[in-house]
Amino acid sequence: MYALLRNFLTALKHMAKGDKWYYIWLAFLSFFIVVGVVSYIRQLNSGLILTAMRDQVSWGFYISNFTYLVGVAAAAVLLVVPAYIYNFKPIKEIVLFGELLAVTAITMCILFILVDM
Repeated sequence: MYALLRNFLTALKHMAKGDKWYYIWLAFLSFFIVVGVVSYIRQLNSGLILTAMRDQVSWGFYISNFTYLVGVAAAAVLLVVPAYIYNFKPIKEIVLFGELLAVTAITMCILFILVDM
């Protein structure tokens, strides 16, 4: 457990290194994360009326994004399968990217359903 924590802290230390543009980019992304969290808290407090969820279009936005991201995750898994089963060398170079894409897409699917509740 200690080694895992040490490795995590080492990774965080390496992620904190960068030039001025790196920190500007992190601030830009952090701004949108904060706006999203504040908006979600407002939605939880006031209800789904803020997102006009009584309308089919806004409800369909969440569900269509969920469906799209399920397809992205499935495509990423299909990219990974030939690398392991058939030992196909050219695809092995992008296997990690495919796995990360699948995990990210599944995470976003969960978030879209969570926000829709």
